Amino acid sequence: MSDQGDIESVKAEVDRLKSEVERLEAKPEKRQRLRRVFAVVFVVIAVICATAATPGLWARRTVYDTNRWVAVVGPLASDAAIQQALSTKLTTSVFDALDVQSKVESALSTAAPKLEFIAGPITSGVEGFVQDQVQKIVASQQFQDFWTSSITALHPQVIAVLNGTSQVVQVQGDQVVFNYLPLVNQALSQMSQTLSGIIGHQITLPTITADTVPSQAIAELSSALGVQLPQTFGTVVLFQASSLEAIQNAASIFNKTLFAALALFVVSVVLALVLSTNRRRTLLQLAVALIVVVVLERRFAISEANHLISMMHPENQAAGAAIVNAFLSSLLLTTKRTLWVLLAILVVAVLSGPYPWAVRLRAWVVDGSRAAVGAVRGADLGPASLWVGAHRDPLMIGGVVVAAVILLFTSLSLGWFLVLLLVLGAFELIVYRLGAATEPPEAA
Repeated sequence: MSDQGDIESVKAEVDRLKSEVERLEAKPEKRQRLRRVFAVVFVVIAVICATAATPGLWARRTVYDTNRWVAVVGPLASDAAIQQALSTKLTTSVFDALDVQSKVESALSTAAPKLEFIAGPITSGVEGFVQDQVQKIVASQQFQDFWTSSITALHPQVIAVLNGTSQVVQVQGDQVVFNYLPLVNQALSQMSQTLSGIIGHQITLPTITADTVPSQAIAELSSALGVQLPQTFGTVVLFQASSLEAIQNAASIFNKTLFAALALFVVSVVLALVLSTNRRRTLLQLAVALIVVVVLERRFAISEANHLISMMHPENQAAGAAIVNAFLSSLLLTTKRTLWVLLAILVVAVLSGPYPWAVRLRAWVVDGSRAAVGAVRGADLGPASLWVGAHRDPLMIGGVVVAAVILLFTSLSLGWFLVLLLVLGAFELIVYRLGAATEPPEAA
């Protein structure tokens, strides 16, 4: 019985030790499983943060940076649709404020009552003439310079709108209005002689800048023109005052959360890579997911821009499209650069991986590089170099074809054109030298 008890106790101890070993072996597997789960979680968090941060960074850089603001808005002054819209709006504002048709009717009723019926056509003709003059003013270099200086001075006021301290954008009653009196005054000053003939006395216009208080500017213009201008003259309604508070609140939340999203993105990427049991795979997952996000955001931005333009009045769509496309092109350029960076990371991660084809490709590149350097020195050539030498002519032709396709389907700057020529020249020279080095001595 004693021997039987000893055997049972030994078995029990063996079972205990076995279960303990299994428990200890299970701990690393559990840790590995937890690391994989948390790596995926942090990849998802990073992608969500990037979804918000990419357009957020573009918006902050475009709206809050004066140089970028001027770079986007400045060229709009040279757009034909914008010039047409500006000249129409300025002329209409002036003729409505001065009530030109009433003055023409009054003059005709005194001088030639029977001709009073042509007051409308005369007014239309004069208005068309004035609009042509305003169109020339808007298309002049002087106006381009004025536009650039105006939007540069306006930018702090745009920021002030978001902060709730603007004087250019004001609340009148329950409406938020934008003051473009400086532009009106600039146009008036350029056609003061024409206006003097319409009004019947010489006018001397005041100096109005973006810093001039609108009520003061309207009072000075009224005095100079000899008419009582409405308080809404030279302003355009943007939206209701209640909407402004929502925009300002959104801007405040945007500024507070953008940097938090950026910080969380960086932390999530680092933690995902640290916790991952296969960092290369995690990096590839991140790069692919971010590429998909950026592509979707680009498509969404284009779709929304087209929708916004389609909602405008037909007469304003051309000018609206120019404005929307100016900001859209800035966003597309930013996302395009982001895509190039992500694609570069993706390519490097794949080509440096342990995949058999990647290993063979790296060996090929190393072999070809050594052969290219040692071709003229009579160095031993590897299989890759021998293959290149055997296919010298097709490869050289292919290099020229690829360069031609790039030039045909892309618009390269002078700098990138020179880079393409250098790369093509280096490729052609290397292939030629390898071909010469692999030829039999009697053929060389």
